[in-house]
Amino acid sequence: MGPGRCLLTALLLLALASLPEASQYCGRLEYWNPDNKCCSSCLHRFGPPPCPELPGLGSQPLSRLLDELEVLEELIVLLDPEPGPGGGMAHGTTRHLAARYGLPAAWSTFAYSLRPSRSPLRALIEMVVAREPSASLGQLGTHLAQLGRADALRVLSKLGSGVCWA
Repeated sequence: MGPGRCLLTALLLLALASLPEASQYCGRLEYWNPDNKCCSSCLHRFGPPPCPELPGLGSQPLSRLLDELEVLEELIVLLDPEPGPGGGMAHGTTRHLAARYGLPAAWSTFAYSLRPSRSPLRALIEMVVAREPSASLGQLGTHLAQLGRADALRVLSKLGSGVCWA
C-alpha cells in the first residue's frame, strides 16, 4: 500500500466521521434536521417522529382556538401571508394546512378569495370543527410540525403546557 493510497484511506475515514447521523433512507444531498432527527425521505416514508402526548393541550378540542383570539390572531399573521413578489406562495401556509386536513384545493382558493375581510385560517378551523368535532389542538400541532412551522407551534404552545413539537 503506497503513500497515496494511505492518504486517500485517511481522507475517506475523516469524511465518514464528520457525516451527521442519518438513517439508511436519507440521501446524501438531503437536509438533515437535527431537531427532528430525520430528512425529507424519512418524513415522507414514515411520517413525523413519534410525539409524546403532552398533558393538557394535545387532547383539547380545536374549537378552543376560536375562543383564544390573541393566539388565533398571531397564527393568522404567520399562516395567512400575503402572496410574495410575483404572486409566489410561502410554504406551510393555511393552504398547505387545509390539504393536510383533506380539503380540496378549490376550498383553499375560495377561502383565500374572501380576504381581507375573512381569514382563511379561521375559516379552516371552523370547517374542520364542523366536519370533525373531535379534532384536537394536538392534531393541529402535528400538522404544523409536518409542515415545519416551529414558529406557529411556539404560538400554539401559549394555550397550555405545550403541544407535539415533532
